[in-house]
Amino acid sequence: MWLLYGANGTTGRILLEIWKAHFSDLPRPVLAGRNPVALRALGERYGLSYEVFSLVQLHQRTLPSEIQLVVNLAGPYSETAQPWIEVCSAHRKAYMDICGEWRTFQQMYAHCALSVPIITAAGYDTVIGEGALYRLCQARPNPEQLKLRVYAKGGFSAGTVKSALTMLTQGYYIWRDGQLLAVPFHEEKWEILPHRTYTFAVATLAELITFPAWHPVKELSTWVALPERYLRWRGLLEKIAVWKPFLEGMYRLLDMQRGRLAREMDLNARSYLVAHTEDYFVLVDSPQPYWVTAWTVLSAVRLFFSEGAEAGVSSAFSRWRDKLWEALPDIRVSEGRL
Repeated sequence: MWLLYGANGTTGRILLEIWKAHFSDLPRPVLAGRNPVALRALGERYGLSYEVFSLVQLHQRTLPSEIQLVVNLAGPYSETAQPWIEVCSAHRKAYMDICGEWRTFQQMYAHCALSVPIITAAGYDTVIGEGALYRLCQARPNPEQLKLRVYAKGGFSAGTVKSALTMLTQGYYIWRDGQLLAVPFHEEKWEILPHRTYTFAVATLAELITFPAWHPVKELSTWVALPERYLRWRGLLEKIAVWKPFLEGMYRLLDMQRGRLAREMDLNARSYLVAHTEDYFVLVDSPQPYWVTAWTVLSAVRLFFSEGAEAGVSSAFSRWRDKLWEALPDIRVSEGRL
């Protein structure tokens, strides 16, 4: 059995729909979270048992012996990952999440001697991103410089915005010669699709930590396509985000808007991610990011139960690579010279 924490969130609800339609052969998850009303409704809808508790109560609980894996979908992971990793280590349970916060990854990878599997970064941009980078490095071995660009469409969840706010004041970095190197904020135009040029801003994405952890990289930078209105307000947001009452107020506002943000998502949107060198590219056209994330997590859960997982910290893609990539649906890949 496995426990799904954060089942009431946007990704959790999408995941349960996909589980019911396509992954019913998996062991049944036990739902967990803080909201008893929402969990009761989800439990009745999908015929699943549930447990209600908060992170504050986590260390006071004993995980049932039949639970082999905990899947944590509740961010920001700067707050939720460490408590779960401690409990999973104490109870000898495997842990999985969809974290994309680079500072949190640094803390995770510092615990390389853990005696249980810590399977992190099982979400859209990290699995697709590492997959594209891996394919690029196979086509162009030992490149001097790699760039990864993400153009995600279809909306954002409250949890994703919370994580983005958490990282807003942490600066901008690239990976070079075995370490993170601070760089100034900058942006550049790039034609990710024919006749479609977008503004990409340098960003400190998860792949800066997860990909060099298992694949040699000389230099890697990561970029995200951002709307012009955000670029206009970025400087001000960075200044006021250091003020804790502002962040706390934004978190409360996002919690109140959680349902609206979920309803406004377009799950039929396509998203694009490209990894490239100076002369070669790998472009991945995929379904909507939250839908891909839910499918990827379920695929990783299936691989965990069928293939097992070694102890220690590593990304989902680095553990199962080709098998995880082949499990992703409706992924269209093109590559060639620039």
